Amino acid sequence: MKKSLLYSEGDYAIWRHEGIPDEALAFLDRIAWGNDGAVYEHKNTEEHIRLLHQPTLIAIHETDKIQGTAVFCNTPVTVGALSLNCYYIRYFASSREIRGKGVMKKYGIKVMETIRDDEKAKTVFFACIEKGNKASYKTVESAGYENIGIIKTNGFSRYFPRRSKNIEQVNTDLVREEVLALLKQQYAAYSLVQFNSIFLQDQYYVIRENGEIVAGCQSHRVHWVINKMPGFMGKIIMRVVPLIPVLNQLFNPKRFEFLAFEGIYVKPGFENRLMELFEGLLAREQLKSSMYWLGESCPLRKRIQEKGKTGLIHSFIKDSDVFIMAAFHDLTTAEIADFKSRPLFVSGFDYI
Repeated sequence: MKKSLLYSEGDYAIWRHEGIPDEALAFLDRIAWGNDGAVYEHKNTEEHIRLLHQPTLIAIHETDKIQGTAVFCNTPVTVGALSLNCYYIRYFASSREIRGKGVMKKYGIKVMETIRDDEKAKTVFFACIEKGNKASYKTVESAGYENIGIIKTNGFSRYFPRRSKNIEQVNTDLVREEVLALLKQQYAAYSLVQFNSIFLQDQYYVIRENGEIVAGCQSHRVHWVINKMPGFMGKIIMRVVPLIPVLNQLFNPKRFEFLAFEGIYVKPGFENRLMELFEGLLAREQLKSSMYWLGESCPLRKRIQEKGKTGLIHSFIKDSDVFIMAAFHDLTTAEIADFKSRPLFVSGFDYI
C-alpha cells in the first residue's frame, strides 16, 4: 500500500497512507474512544473502515510503530446551492504510550496544518469532538479549527418492537433516485450535506402512504463496548441497568448492540410513520435500541421530539453532545458566515 513521508523529527515521523493498512486496523481496534465523558470501544472497526469514502490515513510513527492516527475522508459537500470540497476527520486517536506527553497535540496540529495548506480549491475541514474530550478539543482548536455547532445524540428504543409489513427495502436505481430527490429537497438549506453512506449494503428503508414515500432512513448495525459513562447518573446506569431484566436488553455495556439511523426523511405530519419505521427495523434485526444524530438547530430534530415517543434509551444518552470543529480554506468571509448560519447535516456513519 502506497505511503509517503510528510515530516520527521527525532524518533517520530508522519506518514501519509493511501488507504488503511492492516497495521492501522489493528491499532484502531485496540482504541477506547472518549476521555472525560463516555469511554467506549468500537467492535465493527474493520468492517466500517472498509466502507469509508476516499480515506487517507495520516499516521504518527515512533520508529516503526504507529502511535497516533487521523483518517481524512475526502468528499464534495453542499452548503445551500454552493458545492465545496471537504475533508472530514475520523479516527483521531493516540496510543496509551504517548498520551499525556504532548506528542499527539504537537504532531496532530502539524498533520492538520499540512493537509490544509496542501489544498488548492475552496475546502472545508471538520472533525466531530465529543463534549467530554477536552484534550482532542484543545488539539483541534490549536490547529485553527473553531466550534461551529453542536450535534445532539438521540435514542429510540422499544422493549418489544413490533414488525411492520409496510417497510420497503430500497434496492433499485429508480427508487434510489426517488429517495435522493426527497433527501436533497429536505436538506437543501443545510451545511455539510453529503449522502455517501446512503444505500450502503442496500440498507435504506422507506414507508409509503398512497404510493408516496412518507418516511425513510439508512440503517447500520453497530456493536460497542461501553467502559464508562459521564456523571453520577452514568455510574448508576453502568452499575444498575445491566442487572435489571428487560432493561439490560435495551442497554448492556459489555455488549451494546444497536442500530444507527441516518439519512432520515419524513414528510411533515407523518412523524408517526417514521416511528413505525424505526420500530419495524429494530424488530427486523431483533434489537431493542437505536441511535441517530441531528444538529442542535435541525428543524427535523424538533419535529421528531415534539411528535415522536423515543423510548427509555434516549434518557441514557441524550446528553452525549458532539461539537463540530471546522476550518476553512479559501472561502470568503460571506461564504463562511452563510455556512455557519445554516443547520448542520449529519451522517450517522461518521459516529460509528
